[in-house]
Amino acid sequence: MKKNPIYQLIIVFYRFLLTSLYFYLTNILLVGLVLTTKLNLGSSIFYFLGLVILFPSIGALADLLKDSEWNTEFILGFKKYFKYYWQNRFIYLRIGMIYFGLLIFLLFDIYAVNTIIKNQIFMPLMLILMILVVVSLGWIIGIQSFFKIDVKNSLRLSVYASTHFAINSLMIVLFAFLLYLSLTFIPQFMVFIIVPVLIEGLIMLTKKPLQKVKRQLHIS
Repeated sequence: MKKNPIYQLIIVFYRFLLTSLYFYLTNILLVGLVLTTKLNLGSSIFYFLGLVILFPSIGALADLLKDSEWNTEFILGFKKYFKYYWQNRFIYLRIGMIYFGLLIFLLFDIYAVNTIIKNQIFMPLMLILMILVVVSLGWIIGIQSFFKIDVKNSLRLSVYASTHFAINSLMIVLFAFLLYLSLTFIPQFMVFIIVPVLIEGLIMLTKKPLQKVKRQLHIS
């Protein structure tokens, strides 16, 4: 029965469903704000608090998806998820804030180029920088799920991996783009498992090159 492809597909879907449940329960504040409250000066403090909760939950989700000792046991998965969340919360929070700051800075620059400077010459450069940040973030998620190293070395390793494994970096961009396009035609209930699918995809895309990096740089 366990070798049946349909059974395996159901198990994979159920695993994504459970991890989504853990993830969205953790981020119920941010989900509620997005659905009911516009971002303004008064609500910004609550949105910021939602982001503080969000960043560690992304890391915890990656840790749980990579955990080979957990499959579909609800209580065990719940305990492991929050264990990972609590153990690595400060590392994931620092990484999240760094990339959030970079993305906000680039978005502001794009806005300035379009509305203030009104010069399209810089737009391709801004878009390239945005893509590079997204690629680096994809590598960071894979790196943290694979190595568990500090923020400084994670950033350095993401730069190393991005430049030494260009094909994988391109695949990260294509994967994110295809996932974005899929949101327009997949059934609505599938949106619920998009986050773990994205994280699992990034882990799979970065696993092999990071194994090579581990051997080359003798990282434990």
